[in-house]
Amino acid sequence: MNKLFNHISWSTYLDTCILIAVAYYLFIIWKYYRSDIQKIFNRLSGNTNNVNELPAVLQYQPDKQSEQDKAEVPYQPEEAATDEEFNGPARGLAIDIYACIEQAADEPFAPAILIPKLKIMLNEHPGIAATPDREKINAFVARECEKTGTALLSESEVDRWWSA
Repeated sequence: MNKLFNHISWSTYLDTCILIAVAYYLFIIWKYYRSDIQKIFNRLSGNTNNVNELPAVLQYQPDKQSEQDKAEVPYQPEEAATDEEFNGPARGLAIDIYACIEQAADEPFAPAILIPKLKIMLNEHPGIAATPDREKINAFVARECEKTGTALLSESEVDRWWSA
């Protein structure tokens, strides 16, 4: 047993152990940190080939001028409902709808989130569905959504939401 490792020097043994340790840690780094290292190299080289990231041109960036306009004009939902002169509960519904649309206008384009909220609001007021104010509310919803750019709706589409 004494003569088994006599032809291997200590320096060869230590070099082999270091080589095996380096290979092991390189394998661990490659297996678990490969994507992070690629991101760092892409960031340093200026290449952004990330599939999950939108290009800068397609990312939503709010318009600074429109933000300044909103800061200058105080939020007054009652004024939006006066142009059609809604009466009674229709006026309250118009104010609520206007507030909901304005809130959705501050967020990125998402009609899939806004439309269910509007449907719920219309269904909570079944008394208005049988009055002439129904047509005014339908026109109001379509006009405000088009004006703010939150959704493109027609009056007939909004009219179907009353019974939905």
